[in-house]
Amino acid sequence: MTEAPATARYGGRTKVVLFGDSITQYSFHAGGWGQRLTEYFSRRADVLNRGFAGYNTLYAHLALQRLLPGELSDAALWTVGLGANDSMLPGSEVHLPASEYEANLCAILGRIQTASGGRAAIIVIGPPPKVDDQEAGQCSASSAEYAEIASRCAAAYGAEFLDMHAAMSSTGRPFSDFSHDGVHYNTAGNAFAFERIRGVIDTRLPQLAVPRDPVTGRYDLPNASPLPCEMPGIMELIDHANP
Repeated sequence: MTEAPATARYGGRTKVVLFGDSITQYSFHAGGWGQRLTEYFSRRADVLNRGFAGYNTLYAHLALQRLLPGELSDAALWTVGLGANDSMLPGSEVHLPASEYEANLCAILGRIQTASGGRAAIIVIGPPPKVDDQEAGQCSASSAEYAEIASRCAAAYGAEFLDMHAAMSSTGRPFSDFSHDGVHYNTAGNAFAFERIRGVIDTRLPQLAVPRDPVTGRYDLPNASPLPCEMPGIMELIDHANP
């Protein structure tokens, strides 16, 4: 075997942090949007799940104070998906008033910016729709209200914003088509979420975009991505003259 070629295509792995509530935590389940992102960033970035089921922005902000500053401070990309719990109807244990949600989310974005020295890209993912269920405290209109607040926070801190509520609602399909329990994504919901997140990266964050290999459809091969692969492919290592 030959030595690994020392070119700009190869280098150390960067970090991508998924921060949020149960929608983020469960994204590493089989077929989840986070699991799909790990494939997208194969051999280029370590995708780290920091999702906390049941957390609203109050508890998420407290958790972030334990995470930053620290080993995540140099992450190149953060997704911040919070609001599904905050936007539950008043009376729910995890509900927070809109004003508190806004203050907490802005504080979270500010902490990420400060810890990274302003170098991290951030995608704020607004809360998705819900299947309306008064008894369970679920209200899709409330989710839409909190998504609008998330948009304002993202704009205030120069972050990208993905309005998952609007994106899913625009399909004309009920949220039950995307959810197995009225709140969390099923297989179709996870696939939809991944494609929208990938679209934000590909179109708004080209420095982190990873195109599919045009022949194999894979993401893990050296190609035109600005993110280097950690190591060359096996076919580049084999000395074909002396196999």
